[in-house]
Amino acid sequence: MFVRIALSLLLGFICGTTGLVFMPDLARVIGPIVCVGELQPDRSDGVLAFRCRTVNGDEQRLHLGQMLPYAIISTSLLLVPSVHTALKRFERRRVIIQQAMERDLATSVPVRAELLKVTMVGSYKRAILMRAVEVELTLWVYPPANRPYEARVIWLVEEAGLPHLRRGAMFNARINPLRPQRVYPAEEWASYLWNEAVPVA
Repeated sequence: MFVRIALSLLLGFICGTTGLVFMPDLARVIGPIVCVGELQPDRSDGVLAFRCRTVNGDEQRLHLGQMLPYAIISTSLLLVPSVHTALKRFERRRVIIQQAMERDLATSVPVRAELLKVTMVGSYKRAILMRAVEVELTLWVYPPANRPYEARVIWLVEEAGLPHLRRGAMFNARINPLRPQRVYPAEEWASYLWNEAVPVA
């Protein structure tokens, strides 16, 4: 719940601030809260402000700073349902993926895999932040009692594991014989990244 509220407030701040600055006419949405009458944008002195004209003909000038709190709060409240739905779907998808991986690993067998090709697929900024790299590996997998086969997987490789990513290197891995294309790393410096479409009810 705290995450949903915090994210709604953050998005409300961004949308409310930028919306009010770049599209001043949107202030009419919060007009009834701050003005008993007609609210209009006013750029008469080159600075964005708002003019409130009451039914009695009186005028009051409202500066941008006076409007922003109302814009942020109202936008945040409007975004709460969308943020709640999006986070709920994300959490449900994460649980489905985690359960699928656990089922695979529960019946997995150890294999050896030879690295044929490596390609970085994650962003450099994220790699620096996480001290790990998202890479697509082309592997030649040697399953027990079956013919070797080629598989492409995405692993998250920690900084300490980067020296191992050289062509011809052999890795310890695990596979579920029913879904051999999912090759899970059995090395402490790597983890499996799901790259399949997962239906979410």
